[in-house]
Amino acid sequence: MSQIQEAWEQLQKGVSLEGNPDVLLLAVNLLIGGFLSLYVRWLFRRFGTSPSDADSIGRVFPILTLVTTGVIAVVKSSLALSLGLVGALSIVRFRSAIKEPEELVYLFLCIAVGLALGAGQPLLAIALLAVSTLFIVGMSLTGKNKRRQNLMLTITADARQAFADGTQGVLKRVEEVTGSYTLQRLDVEEGRAQIRLVLPDATSKQATDWITRLQQNLPGCDLSVVNVAK
Repeated sequence: MSQIQEAWEQLQKGVSLEGNPDVLLLAVNLLIGGFLSLYVRWLFRRFGTSPSDADSIGRVFPILTLVTTGVIAVVKSSLALSLGLVGALSIVRFRSAIKEPEELVYLFLCIAVGLALGAGQPLLAIALLAVSTLFIVGMSLTGKNKRRQNLMLTITADARQAFADGTQGVLKRVEEVTGSYTLQRLDVEEGRAQIRLVLPDATSKQATDWITRLQQNLPGCDLSVVNVAK
């Protein structure tokens, strides 16, 4: 009977705010973490350049921040729990990898915010986001008009019509327009010829001008251009 009473007293103490003065502080930090993670999500959607869906990855930012905050708050006072967490995380495997470095950086930013809040350092989390915002906005503004791109150009036409004077005729016209190129692939099959070229770095304006001039210089050819932003 005494053991049941002792267990009941421990349970009451565990759910009592008087016995857990850090609960209110943790709740405040979790609330702050939620708002900060929503801000990180806005930064990613506004300034991110990842080609993948921004909403799909940004949707996990709040949960990741809150979970990190809660985990750090639990294990920071217990070495045994910390070691147990390391062992548990060592067996975690992700089914899909994060392929874009930018997405990984934003995920680490959410984790860093959660670590700071879980350690009871909300000002550190706010300062981290403030400095990160300055760099994110600054790089976005300075690199907005300087972003360069690679063009993958595919030329397809009737082999006898387009290449009557030899392949160098078509390639010479491309070189006159772009200045240089890298021949990636050349196929001739059943009277159809296809040339795949990698064009040098160019701004958006230069790329548009190249495509227009190539259409004029190669009237008998079909052009296919793939733009790969850098």
